[in-house]
Amino acid sequence: MNATAAQPDLASLFPGQGRLAFGMGDDEGFLIEALGQHAVISVADAHGRILYVNRKFVEISGYCREELLGESFRAMRSDEHSPGFFRDMWETIVAGRTWNGEIKNYRKTGEPFWVRTTIVPYVGADGQAEKYLSVSTDITETKLNEAIHQQRLSFDLIREEIHLLWPDTLTVFYSNRSARTRLKALGQSMAGLNLAELLENMREDELAARLAPLRAGVRKWVTFEASQHRADGRSNPVEVTIQMIAPDGERSRLLAHIRNISQRKQAEIAKQQFVANVSHELRTPLTTIKGAFELIRSGLCSATRERSGQLAAMGLKNTERLEHLIEDLLDMERIASGRLVAKLGKVDICELIAQQLEEMAGYKPEKAIRFHCQGLESPVRVKGDEESLVKVLHNLLTNAVKFSHPGGVVDVSVERSGAHVGIVIRDQGVGIPETAKPYLFEPFTQAEFSDQAPSEGAGLGLSIARSIVEEHGGAIEIDSTEGQGTEVGFYLISYPGERLD
Repeated sequence: MNATAAQPDLASLFPGQGRLAFGMGDDEGFLIEALGQHAVISVADAHGRILYVNRKFVEISGYCREELLGESFRAMRSDEHSPGFFRDMWETIVAGRTWNGEIKNYRKTGEPFWVRTTIVPYVGADGQAEKYLSVSTDITETKLNEAIHQQRLSFDLIREEIHLLWPDTLTVFYSNRSARTRLKALGQSMAGLNLAELLENMREDELAARLAPLRAGVRKWVTFEASQHRADGRSNPVEVTIQMIAPDGERSRLLAHIRNISQRKQAEIAKQQFVANVSHELRTPLTTIKGAFELIRSGLCSATRERSGQLAAMGLKNTERLEHLIEDLLDMERIASGRLVAKLGKVDICELIAQQLEEMAGYKPEKAIRFHCQGLESPVRVKGDEESLVKVLHNLLTNAVKFSHPGGVVDVSVERSGAHVGIVIRDQGVGIPETAKPYLFEPFTQAEFSDQAPSEGAGLGLSIARSIVEEHGGAIEIDSTEGQGTEVGFYLISYPGERLD
């Protein structure tokens, strides 16, 4: 801004032949001077160039009077308002009408300030606006308080903990609702609370070292993992993200976002266990297949055709085991994406069970398991996906045979009840230990028996079966007593139009 001559007296800017839009004449100019003791006042010419500013204007803007006179107000404009905002303002006052509104400007130092402004045109004898009198009130503090209030309302909607702290002392001066609820449950006072006290086993010097790059301006934020106390005496793993923020016109402060990552940690452990289990399940049959082929290649088994056939059978058996594992893993992926059940149509569940029972004749024939069936005499049609239901039946029937005693009996029954069709498979085998029951439907989970060798399979079958049944709108339950056998029952929805009992 360029320096100009000293500004004229305010009264001389409004000669008697003109009039202010609100009806004030030149004989009442002293009222403007009195108002100037409280308000921010300026006068601009018809082109928007500053003709007069009072002491309050100089104080709030930070510019000296000589820097302002003859210049426009553009140097102080913020990016808060659109070009259309100022266009509407200008069109209003040029038309001789009074304009009222709130304006955000910048001081010479770059700090923002807000004013509530009334602009009154001074209309000459020809009816054209010659000058514009602006009377404003400083509302910066009000706006700041409104912004703080809105910010904290927003923070209260966040489920994770939010804290605001002073950078020099790390003292907390605000905590959102989630944080306040946890602190209240712990019986912890907000008064004098600091960041180290929000975290478990975190020393102040350790925190200072972590925050050093932030305070030095090298980093925009820092993130680290810690733990927090719970009301029940246990601890939760948390992720802490801290950034330095400097709101307009406010003192810089630290914003700490503390997120509970218990589920994420559990997922990481589950993923590691998943990889370990899959690796083991893949390695076991591959080792057997590789060993069989190496023996055949070495010629050590060429003496007898019978021995070669045994090795080939061993390789094929383990190849099938790999195929089943790969199919189960693909089913787990389909479960995650909601694509396990392709299409629901009319399926005769009795026919599917009969087909699966025929196939069971070739599964562990050395155990000589017998099947007793009930309710399979006539068709029972359900709303289902045939391929998916075959997987459920195959899994449950093979489990029944696998865990039955040699020469045992497996009961299979189908019963209609209203709109539901119930299928029950009951064996008289080893049963399930109490300790294993809560985890039966968890992936890669198998019951362990002290007097039995580990079972074949990856422990995915029941998890897949439950997902398929639930996608059909049904449910599956297991009732078992160790040493006495297991009963697995699930129900499906009868196909619309079928006879209901």
